[in-house]
Amino acid sequence: MPLMQGRMQALSKKFLKYRAPLYLYAGIIFYISSIPKPLPHITIPYLDKFLHIIEYAVFGILASRAFKSSPREVLYKNFKILAVLTAVAYGASDEFHQLFVSCRSCDVFDLTADLIGGTIGAIFYGKYHPF
Repeated sequence: MPLMQGRMQALSKKFLKYRAPLYLYAGIIFYISSIPKPLPHITIPYLDKFLHIIEYAVFGILASRAFKSSPREVLYKNFKILAVLTAVAYGASDEFHQLFVSCRSCDVFDLTADLIGGTIGAIFYGKYHPF
């Protein structure tokens, strides 16, 4: 029984270190997307797309960390691809969610910015955390 308990503690620590930050960040994105007007009216062109890129670059880094730390070979060997796919899937679900929030809309260009950001984050993590 102590062996099983030690394994569960190790899995819990790994979850808190690698997966929980991604889930927490996804929750923050969902919360912000639920706000009808999260930013004041700003006239800087494409600022919202730039913010999407930054937001999803962080998401891509966190998703890369989560997949790279997996004990399953198929997940850690393909962590960059999986991180980008997870980022774009979450971005698509977020855009769909915004259809139901007043003063918000679903925008394919936001999703494109999410894809670019997730890709940048996954590549950045892969380059600077090669092991």
